[in-house]
Amino acid sequence: MKPLYLYSVLLLAGCTPVPKYLVPAGAPQALIRSELVSMENHRNGVSLVEAPAIGCKYGRTVAIEPGAGRQLVSVYKNVSTPEGFFPIEAAKPLHLVMRGVANANRSCSVAFVSEFSPGARYVIKGGIVDIPGSLSRCYIDIFNVDSGARVPMADEPKIDRNCALDRLPAL
Repeated sequence: MKPLYLYSVLLLAGCTPVPKYLVPAGAPQALIRSELVSMENHRNGVSLVEAPAIGCKYGRTVAIEPGAGRQLVSVYKNVSTPEGFFPIEAAKPLHLVMRGVANANRSCSVAFVSEFSPGARYVIKGGIVDIPGSLSRCYIDIFNVDSGARVPMADEPKIDRNCALDRLPAL
């Protein structure tokens, strides 16, 4: 009986929903709206999440910041959740990751750092698309709704591999 109970607990733990992104209390805010697309197929989806902080723990590089990895947007059958504008932290560089999955085990990921101005409104465009000569690809653009200007996006920060186990050669 105990192994069955353990398996059911592990199964339920694996199916827990991704925590939703919330702006920290007292932080300046901007508003953002998703126009991400996932191609209309029940096996396709796109998500935009806050990247977790990475550090060294038990000799390995792991996510160390509790609460990070929170989901801003999810897209299924080209419907974004949440709909409309929602708040995002402003006046601070945010490390975000857009991930796309499609049928035939295709996937893509775009990680970037961007900063939003307090009180401004933004729209995120992009998603997962099929293009000739390629299996699938992710792209993302962020625009200021009021000015129409594209928001700069820097490459994701490089991970400093300073953990002992990370420096060992692969077998």
